[in-house]
Amino acid sequence: MIKVSVVGDIMCEPLLLRAAKREDGSYDFSGVFARMKERFAESDYVIGNLETPLGGAERGYTDELFAFNSPDELAGAVMASGIDLVVTANNHCLDRGIEGLLHTMKVLEETGLPYTGTFRSREDRAEAAYAEAGGLKLGIVSYTYGTNYSKNRIVLDPEQQYLINLLRPQQEFYARKDPNERRSLWTRLVNRALRPLSSEKRYAVKKALHMRYNTAQADNNLIEETARPYVERMQADLRRAKEKADLVLFYPHTGGQFNAEPGSFTEYIVKKAVEAGADAVVGSHPHVVQAAKMAGSVPVFYSLGNFSMSPNSSYLLHENLPEYGLAVHFYAEQGRIVKTTFSVLKMLEPKGAMLTVWPADELEELPGTDREKLRNDVAQIVAAVTGKTTDRNARIRKEYDIPAGE
Repeated sequence: MIKVSVVGDIMCEPLLLRAAKREDGSYDFSGVFARMKERFAESDYVIGNLETPLGGAERGYTDELFAFNSPDELAGAVMASGIDLVVTANNHCLDRGIEGLLHTMKVLEETGLPYTGTFRSREDRAEAAYAEAGGLKLGIVSYTYGTNYSKNRIVLDPEQQYLINLLRPQQEFYARKDPNERRSLWTRLVNRALRPLSSEKRYAVKKALHMRYNTAQADNNLIEETARPYVERMQADLRRAKEKADLVLFYPHTGGQFNAEPGSFTEYIVKKAVEAGADAVVGSHPHVVQAAKMAGSVPVFYSLGNFSMSPNSSYLLHENLPEYGLAVHFYAEQGRIVKTTFSVLKMLEPKGAMLTVWPADELEELPGTDREKLRNDVAQIVAAVTGKTTDRNARIRKEYDIPAGE
């Protein structure tokens, strides 16, 4: 039996970028993943979502909350942690333009960290990334809903469509706020006054003024007519991968940010992926954990939440616990998944110090841990995934089961 593990969004926001910088100008991210190395070593193959370009220093590292670019050293730290492959199709992959996208792939190749979801050339494009694990051949397919068109306005022309696996036209806005919402005069005046500030400072000021500083988004903008050619390509990729691999994992980047519920677009994509033969579906983008279900024999995790998001970032909505994420584990033999489990992870970031990702069960043993709060939080996460309440006083498990057929 083999064990394939998958984690969520690998990020590098301004707080982590500052903490990782060394006096000589280099960056050291090893501390972020140090506590996960032993856990990853228990798996035959580990996959994560690299939600930041490695676009090169000349294009400017992250100085805004929603336009990322991380140092090349991040790739080496991710690989050293035990992650075997990263998916790169996500909304941030064009944050430093096409040149930044190409540089990201160059860095990953030079580091020796396999990836899929973005491609250097038409000839380079493949329907999936393939890997051998414990005698089984895995196929990994990665797609994204879009690429932050509202910020960078980059639209690939027809001759560039090979670069990124897309699920819809880039110009379609993904999350829409309530069109009937009316902002008070006070809110409009504050927003106007804060425009010259960075997004990080704008959020901080709004929080200090006890104003609404962010809102959960939805992904209910489903236009099947325009999505159809993209979805048909996705399904063709999955079917080709099924012909070549024993197990095919589909990793879509969809969902409403900070929303605990999947929307109609995500539901549509998952349905189409299962129809095309995906053996498992794991999602990212909402930055919070969402439900898991069994679609027949196919385990579906709508959102794994974060893997390395700074919990002190000013724009986070904390009611759905974005400082927690999942590591999902698929146990397989004879070409099929026979057991599915998940572990709860927690991101800790002491003020001014390095972000560290922990298995939540190991935190119970740390001196000074507020065990009651930790166990309550983990119980909330487990309930979000399984739909079942758990004993909030019970010790945190290393892995929780997803029963077959539920």
